[in-house]
Amino acid sequence: MQEKQSKFFYGWIVVLGCLCIQAAAVGIIGNTLSVFIVPCSTDLGVARGTFTLYSSFGMLGGLFLSPFWGEFFKNHRFKPYMLLGCTIIGGCMYAYSLAQNVYHFYIIAAIKGIFSGMLTGVPVSRILSNWFIEKRGLAMGIALAGSGLAGSAMTPIVSATVEANGWRAGFVQLAVVFFAITVPVIAILIKEKPEDMGLKPLGWENAAQNAALAAAADKSYGMTRAQAIKSRTYWCYVIALSLSSACGMGIQNNIIGHLTGNGFDAAYAARIFSVSMLVLVPGKIVLGRVYDKVGIKFATIYLTVGLSASALLLAYGTKHPMPFVFAVIFGFANAIQTMQMPYITGRIFGEREYTRIYGICQPFVSIGSALGVPLSATVYDLTGSYVPGFLAMAVGGMIIMVLMVSAVTFSSRELEEFSAINKAEDAKKAAA
Repeated sequence: MQEKQSKFFYGWIVVLGCLCIQAAAVGIIGNTLSVFIVPCSTDLGVARGTFTLYSSFGMLGGLFLSPFWGEFFKNHRFKPYMLLGCTIIGGCMYAYSLAQNVYHFYIIAAIKGIFSGMLTGVPVSRILSNWFIEKRGLAMGIALAGSGLAGSAMTPIVSATVEANGWRAGFVQLAVVFFAITVPVIAILIKEKPEDMGLKPLGWENAAQNAALAAAADKSYGMTRAQAIKSRTYWCYVIALSLSSACGMGIQNNIIGHLTGNGFDAAYAARIFSVSMLVLVPGKIVLGRVYDKVGIKFATIYLTVGLSASALLLAYGTKHPMPFVFAVIFGFANAIQTMQMPYITGRIFGEREYTRIYGICQPFVSIGSALGVPLSATVYDLTGSYVPGFLAMAVGGMIIMVLMVSAVTFSSRELEEFSAINKAEDAKKAAA
């Protein structure tokens, strides 16, 4: 058994690879889609709320398959299925360019959602957890920052393409860039476990001296999926995740529509969106350090206060430069959507059945996204303003705070109780 890691730790290359995957799958595929709402709904002759329902079909597709992927990846390697997922998701993005009506968008989005679990969610979070015991929050923050980086870079590019050549050309552009990034990165850079290279995870040598690190390193410590479902920890946690996704996506996907409706031109609105995505990059890294250094409760307060404040700023900050102030605050707070579940799930449920529990948490994120975007767009269709929806999201931020802090509080007792029961049962089986 090796006693020391080499000076350079390959896990950081894995982080870079995961960053590129997030950049393509979330930043390019997801965070640029607000550019298409106005031109697509106008061209197809449907209301914005009707058009944005296609994102709900995508989320619902992912919702039904998330528990399956959690169970599936418990006993299967990731890389072959990640490559297959790339092919299907990229093909769906190209298929959008061929859509002739809104129902085509619904069907394509549902297919994309079903297979999205092959690429993101369980694979990325589990691979990073395999490589990092220490600095896990920092590693996840860097990797997940890829979504903001790509969203910031691609939004003005895609916006210009759509303006010059139409929305169909925009979707083709996204598909090409997505393929060019994901396939080589997964094939070459990603290694699923340090043991595959004769290495140990970062921090393994310190786990024995630190209870929290020991728990993170112990694959037998934690709740089973059945125990998690029965716990108060789980229900507070998943409702908080759902609201986080609903509020984050409800704000994010309506920035451009809200600003253009308040007199700003499309280029200015795209810049504001781009700034929020750019700030999201350091926002996730900062949040990762806050998780590692200060803890989940303080990080949750930091996130939710920022989310509520940004919703209010967007609703009422319709004079320059207030949209830029909104973009900075929202950029930091929007890390709530992607950072909570990969980091917190293992901490409050343990590693024993991580992928299975992750799989039954993911659907609640999908539900939140599926509801947040069309509901806020429907509020606009009914009232002619996004403001009532943004006010509801400001209140939602405070509810998320209460629920997530409650989940962490309940976990401190429930995790210990269930882990003790499971270890006793393991000992009985071993003795038998």
